[in-house]
Amino acid sequence: MKKTFKELFEELTFTDIFETFDDEYLTDMVLNKPEQLSRMCIFLSLDEQIRKEQHQKVKHKTQIN
Repeated sequence: MKKTFKELFEELTFTDIFETFDDEYLTDMVLNKPEQLSRMCIFLSLDEQIRKEQHQKVKHKTQIN
């Protein structure tokens, strides 16, 4: 099944994007923009929480049916 651009974009998470950053970029961020890295870590935490909640919601729905 071929997915549309919209479907692919909706499945993309901040974690997916973060994992594309290379070590050099992250090192530069640590040294020169620590506040930006801190915000990114918050986004990663939120992204993980959203994934957990979605998983629990799906699991709960399947248990009800």
